[in-house]
Amino acid sequence: MLTEHQTLQAELQALRAEVARLRSSEHLLTQTEAKFRGLLESAPDPMIIVNREGMIVMVNAQAETMFGYTREEFIGKPIEILVPTRLTAVHERHRNGYMDDPHTRPMGFGRDLLARRKDGSEFPTEISLSPLQTEGEQLITAVVRDITERKRVDEEQRHRMIERVSAAEAAMHQSARLAAVGQLSAAIAHEINNPLYAARNCLYLLEEDLPAELRDAPYMQMARDQLARIAGIIERMRDFYRPMRGDMHESDLNQIIEETLALAGLNTRHSTIVITFKPDQTLPTVLCNGDQLRQVFLNLILNAIDAMPNGGMLTVRTLARPDVAVTEIQDTGIGIPEEIRPRMFEPFFTNKPSGTGLGLPISAHIATQHGGQIEVESVEGAGSTFRVILPYQPL
Repeated sequence: MLTEHQTLQAELQALRAEVARLRSSEHLLTQTEAKFRGLLESAPDPMIIVNREGMIVMVNAQAETMFGYTREEFIGKPIEILVPTRLTAVHERHRNGYMDDPHTRPMGFGRDLLARRKDGSEFPTEISLSPLQTEGEQLITAVVRDITERKRVDEEQRHRMIERVSAAEAAMHQSARLAAVGQLSAAIAHEINNPLYAARNCLYLLEEDLPAELRDAPYMQMARDQLARIAGIIERMRDFYRPMRGDMHESDLNQIIEETLALAGLNTRHSTIVITFKPDQTLPTVLCNGDQLRQVFLNLILNAIDAMPNGGMLTVRTLARPDVAVTEIQDTGIGIPEEIRPRMFEPFFTNKPSGTGLGLPISAHIATQHGGQIEVESVEGAGSTFRVILPYQPL
């Protein structure tokens, strides 16, 4: 039978063992808590832990940085301090609904969520939620990600897509208008050509009966010039609707441009315009109708020359892109007024006193038939750049 002393000794020994166990458990708990906090702080995204009542119990440094609150300002506050005021009631309903069935889910998936910083500024977020069961209570871990940059990129892509669709629709409408105008042009050209041919023949016969000194009279020369001008307009009207000829060949674009510049150079012999050609020697050949492209380049180059009545720099360069050949025709002239740029490629629209308004529409039509396009950049008073973009192999 144990004595009273022995009983006290046994109880004391048991108490010491319990204290040791509690100390060990406390040490283990401290280690576990430290490890958990270490994991929390090492997370790349802001993390916020709340209890069932929606009160913040723990945050990491990334959350402090994102929202502008200190750790002390976070703890014990409702999670709704991080939600725009107008959305607080809605958020509380969502939170209570989630607490009834806590489970892991990405709340930001498929919906736009807004968060609010301490300074009141708002930003879009993606938030994932995970339940965290402890011995004492149910906690919820929220991982917050700022998706402002992603939203910006998505918005830019959306705008670019809208612009591409709008450009495609505009091109379709323009093609339809050009086709209609082309048909009308062909009909008008046909009706005018016969009486014009008769008038030119009559003038020729009349000249045969005139004395030599009258054949070169100013009015006779004016009549010849104006009839020739009408004939040229009719020919351009025919070109506008004439189907693309089938003589497509592999052509050296640099050579075509050199020949075109040599011809256009005759117009600058008595001017102070300096012409520079910068060919890309790596430019592959292009399957094209060389005669038609010469017409395009000559028209654009002559337009550039006309835009520099007081002289300037005309720079023509070719560039080899992965899928297309690019020809840039850049001048330092007067530029194109902003109000007329949208109408530049409309048939018969011109701001030149003696222009027909067919040069650019025909050029754009030829580029389109080659599977390409013409782009324009212009600054009024500083000059313009026309860019002819052609695929190496038209579809």
